[in-house]
Amino acid sequence: MRRLALALALMTGCADAPDPTGLPEPLAKHRVTAPSSAAAPPTAMPAVIETCDQLATAAAVHPLDAAILLDLCPDTPASPSVLRHALLMADSPAAAAALLPRLTATAELADLAGLAKLVSVERAQSPAPPELPDPATATVSPITDVVLAAVQLAIIQQTASGVSQDQRTRATAYLARVHHEALQQLGLDAAASQDLPPFARVLAGRFLHFGRELCRMYWQRRVAGLEGLFASTEAQLLRTVLALEHSPHLADDALLAVEHQRTRRHLQGSGVAERLARAGAIGAPADLLPLLHEFDRLFDHRFIELTFQRALFLAGEQPGGFGVAPVAEFLRAELSGRDLQEYAALLERRIDETRTLTPPPPEQGARGLPARTPLTWPEDQAVATLAASWLATAVDHDGLTRKHAIARAALLLRDRPDAARVLLARELAAADPGPGQALRVGLLQDLLARIDDESLTTLRLRVSAAGRPPIGDDAVRRAFALAARDARLLPR
Repeated sequence: MRRLALALALMTGCADAPDPTGLPEPLAKHRVTAPSSAAAPPTAMPAVIETCDQLATAAAVHPLDAAILLDLCPDTPASPSVLRHALLMADSPAAAAALLPRLTATAELADLAGLAKLVSVERAQSPAPPELPDPATATVSPITDVVLAAVQLAIIQQTASGVSQDQRTRATAYLARVHHEALQQLGLDAAASQDLPPFARVLAGRFLHFGRELCRMYWQRRVAGLEGLFASTEAQLLRTVLALEHSPHLADDALLAVEHQRTRRHLQGSGVAERLARAGAIGAPADLLPLLHEFDRLFDHRFIELTFQRALFLAGEQPGGFGVAPVAEFLRAELSGRDLQEYAALLERRIDETRTLTPPPPEQGARGLPARTPLTWPEDQAVATLAASWLATAVDHDGLTRKHAIARAALLLRDRPDAARVLLARELAAADPGPGQALRVGLLQDLLARIDDESLTTLRLRVSAAGRPPIGDDAVRRAFALAARDARLLPR
C-alpha cells in the first residue's frame, strides 16, 4: 500500500538523517491549524511486537497492524478478519488493487474483493451487457463481475456520443446506487459517530460525486422511475457528509475534498431539508458542523480563495448577513494564525471589491459568526503524543519491534500532518532531546516532505531542522523558497 511504502521508506531513510544536535531555535512558535477538540485522547499505548505471530494476533484487532503485517510478514497466513482490516486501511485505488491477489484467493472474501475491484476500476471478466440494467431495481450488491461490467458501461455512457440525456441520467443513477450500497457493505450507517477508515473515505468521495450529479441531473430533467432512487440517494448524501464530518479531513484525496464541499452546499440548498424530512432521512442539514468548521476545512485543504469568496458572500447575504467588518477581521486572524500571510494582499483586494458592490453590504451584520463546536476526533497534541510513544519504542528496540513501531508512528501521522508538525516542533524546541532524536527528526522531515510539501508552516519547520553548515543543496533550496515566500515574491 502507498502508506506502507511510505512507512518502509522512512525506516530506511532515517538511518542517514543528519544529527540535529545544536539546531537553531525555531524561527517562531506556530499555531497548529487543527481546531481544538474536547474528545478524549487515544488510549491505545504502544505494544512491543517481537514476532510475526504476535503481529498477526494484533492485526486481527487493529487495522493499522493488519496493513503492517502484510508488508513486514508476507509469509504469515492472514485470516479473513486481518484482510478485511487491511482493506479498510487502503487509502487509494492502487492500495486496493495491491490487495486483490490475497482477497481473490479466498472464496469467503469475494464481497471484499468486489469492493476492491470497484475502487481500483478493475476490468470485469464478464462481457459488457447489451444495455444498462434498471438503476432502481437491479441487483448491485455484492459487487460481482456482472455488476462491474455494468459499472464500466455506465461510465462510458456518461460521456459517449449518441447517448440521450435520459440515458446519461440513468447511467449516473446506476453508479450512484452501486457506490451507495458499497458504502453500506462497510457499515457506514452504523459508523456515523466514528472516524471513517481510509477505504471508506475513498468510496465516499466517489459516491458523493455520482450521488450529487444524480440529484443535479434529475432536477434538470425528471426521468421516470428514478423518483425513489433520487430520494434515497439524497438522504444517503446527508448521512455520508455527517459521517465525514465526524472524521479528520487532513488526508482527504482531491476528489473527496472537492465533493465534500460541493455536497455540503447542495444539502444546504433551498428545499433540500423539506425533501429529506419527507423521505424520513436520519438527521438534517442543520446537523452539519457550523460554518467556521467549513472554513477550517477549506483552509486546511488550501482552498484559500474559495474561503474568501464564501465568507465575504455571507458577510452581505440578505437577510441577516454577518457584516463585512467582522468577517474581514476573522479572515485576517486566520491568515495570521495559520502562517498564510502570503495571501494577505489577495484578501485585502477581495474585501475592497466586496465593499464596492451595489448595494453595498453592511459593515456590521445583524448576527455574529457562529461558534465552533467540540469535534469527535483527537486533537493534534494527543495524536502527536501517541506517535512520540511509538517512536520511543522504536528507539529502545531493534528488529521487527523497531520496524513495527516506526510503521505505526508513520501510519498514524500519515492522516494527521497537523500532529506531525506538532511533534517536529516539539523535537526542535526540546532542551534535552534524549536518545534517538536523529531518528525522530529524520522520520518527521521525510514524512512531511511527502504529505505536506506545500505548507508554509511545514517549510518553516523543515528549514529550522536543516542543521548547521555545511548543509546540502536541498536545504539551500528550501531556505531560498522560505525567504521568497516570506518576502511575498511569489505571485498570488
